[in-house]
Amino acid sequence: MQTTPLPHISLWRAEFTDPATEHAYRADVQHRMARQLRTALWVWAGLMLLFAVPDYQALGPSPVFWTLFAYRAATVLVLLPTAYVLRTRTHLAPQGYVAMGLELAGFPFFFLFLLLRPEMRVWTVGMVMVLNLSLFIFLPGRVVLGAWVALFSILGTVATSMLRGSDPALAPGLAMLLTLPAVVGFVSANRLQRVQRQEFVVRTRLQQANAALQDEIARGNALQAELQRQATTDPLTGLFNRREFGRRFALDLARADRDGHPFSVALFDLDHFKQINDQHGHAAGDDVLRHVARLAQDCFRNIDSVGRMGGEEFAVLLPGASLLDAAAVAQRFVQRLAATPVEQGELTIHLTATLGVAQRLPSERLLDDVLQRADAALYEGKHAGRHCVMLAMPHGPARCSTSSSSRSLGRRCATPKVAVRW
Repeated sequence: MQTTPLPHISLWRAEFTDPATEHAYRADVQHRMARQLRTALWVWAGLMLLFAVPDYQALGPSPVFWTLFAYRAATVLVLLPTAYVLRTRTHLAPQGYVAMGLELAGFPFFFLFLLLRPEMRVWTVGMVMVLNLSLFIFLPGRVVLGAWVALFSILGTVATSMLRGSDPALAPGLAMLLTLPAVVGFVSANRLQRVQRQEFVVRTRLQQANAALQDEIARGNALQAELQRQATTDPLTGLFNRREFGRRFALDLARADRDGHPFSVALFDLDHFKQINDQHGHAAGDDVLRHVARLAQDCFRNIDSVGRMGGEEFAVLLPGASLLDAAAVAQRFVQRLAATPVEQGELTIHLTATLGVAQRLPSERLLDDVLQRADAALYEGKHAGRHCVMLAMPHGPARCSTSSSSRSLGRRCATPKVAVRW
């Protein structure tokens, strides 16, 4: 597998040469860098005030002390507000200009200190060396800007020393002495920032790969769910298809055998459905089938399974329901169907259905065995006038349950009515 090379990082600047990649990196680290920079500024401000104490002990309330203290106070008054601003403007930290500006403003204090207290020359040079290392290690920023600040501190310290009468022959040695910690700090910070950027690229690619994998898994799960839905449901009505209906029958049958509960099956089809298709087209017929499917799901119990066997024929599994219990639920559906016509524009289609209900006998282990008795009861209902619920008795002919209309048993029900509203 081909590996994508890492984006190029400048050897001198320790930054991505691609501006977009560098911008993304800075956006990623800005909060961390802002926190580190705020901490460094608080420490810097504290040290500036702390070292005023030995100044006072050495100088007392002299003009030299007050001059140095004024510079210290001014520096602190710049550092603390800057630290506060970085709390909300974190993007300023990785740009590096804030840290560079503060460093350029802070180093002249040591030039002034060297001018006013020449007896502290060794201490001052030592402090500048420490600071040249610290500005790369402890102050988060950009190494290339830190290099310019270090150069400023070296030249300023050497120039100030010469102004105080140091031997010019010592200038190269002093410059080299001040440069050594700066070089160490620059190399260390450069290497660290290059590694940090490489780690950022690797982490970003891992995150992208993980996100792509998660998307692929989600698409796979969605596809699997859709294939499962297509394999188990009727595409027109959304009800279970015959295959899934048979699988659920086996599950309900096993549960009924285990618990010793009754188990019934209802089979129904729409009365005169062919007439609806012939007069109003298959689109109207499809609307009717979808309407019946929604109504069946609402009327039958939550534990019941409704499936479409084909055409206008539907079946329902009623686990835990005896023959009379199933008949009561079926009767409710028939009444609801007759009272809920299909509205299609200005067309109103009234519907009725005939149902055959059979309770599973102990000897029946297959769905077709129960459906056969329910189907026989259904067709007896068709011959008896439709629009009724017929019960498949364990022995003897099917018996009609309560008529879905208020007519007496044996009277024929009206065919589906089609009314046009004007």
